[in-house]
Amino acid sequence: MYKLHVIRGETVETLEFTHKPTFDDMYKQIGCSMIEMSKAYYPHYSNRKDGYVDIYFDEEFLMKESAKPNIGATVAWKKWQDKTGHMALPGSVLHGTVCVIQKEQNETT
Repeated sequence: MYKLHVIRGETVETLEFTHKPTFDDMYKQIGCSMIEMSKAYYPHYSNRKDGYVDIYFDEEFLMKESAKPNIGATVAWKKWQDKTGHMALPGSVLHGTVCVIQKEQNETT
């Protein structure tokens, strides 16, 4: 089982999948035709000890007037940069919907 966390500004919708969500699954949620991938620090969505996740968003968000800044995703993205030594251009901000895929962990008792 997988969860697709769809982050739209302050709102997060979590969708469940029996398969790993594909780009086709995410295109519908993001509302785009080209997906860009990066990383972010989202420990509550991560199964990794370091708290990092892959994030997926509209590669062309800067060319769309309707895309609003996604402050929460930008903060998580910049935290990942700070923790890993990566850098973006000064003033860079993510816009629009951001998706995170999380594989559900099997609990053992």
